[in-house]
Amino acid sequence: MSVVRAWVLNLAAEAELADPGATTLSGALKARVTALRGRLGALVPEGDRVLGDPPEPCPGALGRAWCPTPSALRVLRDAGAVVPPAPPWRVLREANHRAFCAELGQTLPGAVYATTEAEVLGAAGCGRWVLKRPLGYRGNGRRVLDGAPSEEDLRWVRASLRGGDGLQVEPWVERLEDYALHGFLSLDGVVTCGEPTRQVLDPSGAWVASERFCETFNHAELQEFLTEFDRVGAALRGLGYHGPFGVDAFLWRDGAGVRRWNPRCEVNARYTMGWAVGMGDRRPDL
Repeated sequence: MSVVRAWVLNLAAEAELADPGATTLSGALKARVTALRGRLGALVPEGDRVLGDPPEPCPGALGRAWCPTPSALRVLRDAGAVVPPAPPWRVLREANHRAFCAELGQTLPGAVYATTEAEVLGAAGCGRWVLKRPLGYRGNGRRVLDGAPSEEDLRWVRASLRGGDGLQVEPWVERLEDYALHGFLSLDGVVTCGEPTRQVLDPSGAWVASERFCETFNHAELQEFLTEFDRVGAALRGLGYHGPFGVDAFLWRDGAGVRRWNPRCEVNARYTMGWAVGMGDRRPDL
């Protein structure tokens, strides 16, 4: 059987988006990425090829990338695959940056996107707060402040702010269920929307599994989710992005025990671990 598509599964693409020179993964990170590749299920159809390092020749195969960074496109070219149209690195970076999601509006009480130490400490008052670096994956690049920050906390904050990219600062909340809604934005601006999925995450916030939507949020919450999805799609189109994307959301319980809904906690302008589950047979990428 001839090869239809050749895939680069650069699951740690955010490292390259944070630093264009960061195209070489550590041994530990390579092992983690290799382990995750086996759990992608239907993302890579049977008969397609996943390119290794160095890539094996796949002349004429249609190239696909988890995130079409310059290094991923270079791997496709080296393999002889047909390199697909891709947004510029600058657009990929901006679309996956937490500031992009924040600019669409904060969705938790007291949350801010901070660019100075004073803003971080002013926002993170009493109680528990989560600080998130702008380009992270698998739940990394986060720090929890519980009360007054320690010297170690302050060093982490200062190191995070050194590049001028800022930090997302938000209250720690009791998450009840996590969800995602996936889509695909075509070159001509058409958005294909998948079905909502429920996500199973580990304590660090890293993905474990996805399943098609089970009815644990109500109609009004679903409509809010769809509205945020449409807003994200329009904003990505405005940036000049095209390709797969996903919007994460979650149910949570406040201090009074009241169930609350966060219809947009994160935006991923790339494939995600549960993307193929949510899209099903709605695959404009194939």
